[in-house]
Formats: sequence, structure tokens, C-alpha cells
Amino acid sequence: MRLAGRTVIVSGAGGGGIGTTCARGLLEAGATVVGVDRDADRLTAIEAELADAAGVGGPAGTLVTVCADISTAEGIATVVERAAAAPGDLYGLVNVVGGSLLPHWAPALDFDRAQWEQSLDLNLHHVMFLSQGVARHLVERGLPGSIVTINSTGGVVAAPYHVGYGTAKAAVLGLTRTLSLEWGRYGIRVNGVAAGSITTPRATATGQDPTLAGRGVPLRRRGTPADVAAAVLFLISDLAAYTTGAVVPVEGGALNRLGLFDDENVPIHVTNPQILARIHGEAG
Repeated sequence: MRLAGRTVIVSGAGGGGIGTTCARGLLEAGATVVGVDRDADRLTAIEAELADAAGVGGPAGTLVTVCADISTAEGIATVVERAAAAPGDLYGLVNVVGGSLLPHWAPALDFDRAQWEQSLDLNLHHVMFLSQGVARHLVERGLPGSIVTINSTGGVVAAPYHVGYGTAKAAVLGLTRTLSLEWGRYGIRVNGVAAGSITTPRATATGQDPTLAGRGVPLRRRGTPADVAAAVLFLISDLAAYTTGAVVPVEGGALNRLGLFDDENVPIHVTNPQILARIHGEAG
């Protein structure tokens, strides 16, 4: 897990969830972490939160924060430029940005083009172009690298009533495998993490019941950001030096269990009353 002398970009590093936890783990492993978020206040918060991150088996890493919108070409260029100028060689990227808005929970028959485009913008497009920006930098300099994208079990199996999100995440899965084949010749590894039901500040804010949210999970609990970050650290590091094109499931065994949906094919971990109302046609 020693990453001293290597710079790793973490998109979506603010917010105190998976991105922030990944940043902490990378700092503890000695990496220079370029934490990216489009919200300046969230970046200020993580600077304070991560100030005590200490090196494990080596020197503590350095945190560099960049306020940028990676949905734009300008934002991606800014991130790569700042990472290239940071201490150490640019080596890695952790794509964390993604998620779902309340309107994205709806029957496919009712899903409109705006919802569809929002889902793809939020979960797919930036993964391709930020990964491309980092890879171009590495290839031009003849440097190896490691890219890890946070995916979802919704991209591995069906995602009923969540069609935009599930489709975007399935596309990210295909993108991960394709980039691993194209960029392997350059020594660039591309992998993913298929996260299941994870407790984050955003998930808590949606009103998820932690007891019900663990239904269908063999380990009988929701995952934590630390569970996801552990897999990310493995894939970024030289411990996974011969691993590429892989998507590691971090979902408590849920993908091995068939009964993930109720009799109406609603995901049984969904407990938000507003989402249930949209699914059952009770929302305005």
C-alpha cells in the first residue's frame, strides 16, 4: 500500500463519504492526493478532516484540493494540469463522482429524456473523459498508472425503477473493460468497484432505514465508505499489479442472492417513502 512519490486524483473527494474516505486512505499510504469537488465549501471541510492523516509505513501524503466541474472539458483540463504540477508523478485516478437524484427513481414507462440525460451526465460521461485526460498525460510521458472507478451493483444486474442509473453504471462497466484492453500496452491498469448498499451522508439524507436497507445482504448490514476505500486502495496499489479489467464487488454478498426484489420487483433495500411513491405512481 506504499504510494509515496505517486499522485492520485480523487474526483468527488468532498462530502465526507466514499471520496473523502478514499482520499484519507491514499494519504495514509503516502500518496499526494488531488481532491476534486465542484463545491468549494466541501473541499474546505475535507482539508480540516484530513489534516491528521498520517503515513503508514512511510511519510504522510500531501493533500491538494481543486475546485472544478469535471462535467466540462475545462474542468477536466484544470484537474489534470494541477495534478501534473503536484509533488510526485501523476499515477492514479479514482472516479467517485456519481449517484442518483430523486426524480431518477421512476418506472421506465414514465422516464423522460431529461432524466435520462441527467443520469448519463452524472454517472458516465465524466468517467470517460477524466480517465482519458489522465491516460493521455501518462502515455505522453511513458508512465504507468492505475485508474479505479466506483461502480454499482446496479450496473452488474438489473436496476428496475432505476433505469437511467442502472444503464449508466452498466456502461461504466463496459467502459472499464474496454479501456483496460486499450491501455494495458502502456502499463495503465483500469479497474472498478461494484459497490452495494453503502451508508454515506448522502444516503442517510434520503431517509434510508439502516435496518431495512440491510435486507437481502448476506452479511446483514449496509456497507461503509471504508469498505469501498479498502478495495480501491488494493486496486490502485502494486498489490494489484497484475489485475486489470476487473470489477471487484463490495456488496456484502448481495449479488449471490436472487431475492433482491419484492413481488413487484422493487429493490427491497429502498425505504425512502418519496422513492416508493414515485415507483408506485403516487408522486406528483
